[in-house]
Amino acid sequence: MTRNPPGDLPGLGLFPYLMALGIILGAATASAQSFDPVTTRAAGMAGAFVAVTDDASAVYWNPAALASGAFFSLLIDRTSAEATLDEPADSRGGSRSGTTLALSTPPFGLSYYRLRSTWISPSPTQNGMSVSETLITHHTGATLVHSLTRGLSVGATLKLVRGIATSTEVPSGSIDDLLDEANDLVGEATNKFDADVGVSVVAGTLRAGLTMRNVTSPKFDAAGGGPPVQLERQARAGVGLTSPLGFLVALDVDLNAIRGPIGNLRDLALGTEARVLKRAFARGGFRMNTLGNEPGGHAPTYSVGGSFAVLTSLWIDAQATMGSEAGSRGWGVAARVAF
Repeated sequence: MTRNPPGDLPGLGLFPYLMALGIILGAATASAQSFDPVTTRAAGMAGAFVAVTDDASAVYWNPAALASGAFFSLLIDRTSAEATLDEPADSRGGSRSGTTLALSTPPFGLSYYRLRSTWISPSPTQNGMSVSETLITHHTGATLVHSLTRGLSVGATLKLVRGIATSTEVPSGSIDDLLDEANDLVGEATNKFDADVGVSVVAGTLRAGLTMRNVTSPKFDAAGGGPPVQLERQARAGVGLTSPLGFLVALDVDLNAIRGPIGNLRDLALGTEARVLKRAFARGGFRMNTLGNEPGGHAPTYSVGGSFAVLTSLWIDAQATMGSEAGSRGWGVAARVAF
């Protein structure tokens, strides 16, 4: 929860500037893996977190935000979400889970997170089969941040990604059963280099952020005879406003159409966070796919969450996401140190 004013951090040469430029150049890339809310606090705000992240989760959401975040932050986090569309002519579904361990100070961060994504969709051959795809990625990263001027920072998370992918046809059936059975498929492992980059602006009570994940768009060979599974670029922008009354409001928008659990999506997320007691925060949010012509329609979801300080700087976070079955409903829990 702690927010420190951004200062001049150690110079890192021109590299962060060039990485930040990649956000602008790559923002039009389409058909990526979805930017589902990862980390519990962010998910409690429905994913409206690019501009307002101020703890170790910034290594994922916006590396540049470390410049104005907590002096020290440690995060252990687990989230899970699932979406289904059960229609006779077009049954499909997807699930996403994430486990995150991150450590950060204003100029530097270290992180490891594991993401698992599964997609079930009808076979294009219309032969009574379904396509089952799974991608498990292990991201081990180091985050660097540089202040250009007071309140304007750029940052990058450089990471080694180990991807384990499968892509195969299976007999059609219950979507829930197929998602469960996908956990038993054996994938093929590939190691790739990747990076996430971000820009953060802080001006009084106003915050703004721009971030791009998966700059190199790594591809991972898939077991099962299917095509490679790719982590393509995904860009998001956000703004946030802190109220003198002690709460913040944030708005995020995807800048490109990306691959969601049941179809393409371009999310809009609105979230808020407020201190309700001396040792407790509450948060909530709303998220909707703005691509109404995709499977599942606009698929709105609603998130609620909270944090409680069990010790002075030790926070326990929890969240739940509800709403449309096609909109990725799920949960998250975390333990977080921040001061």
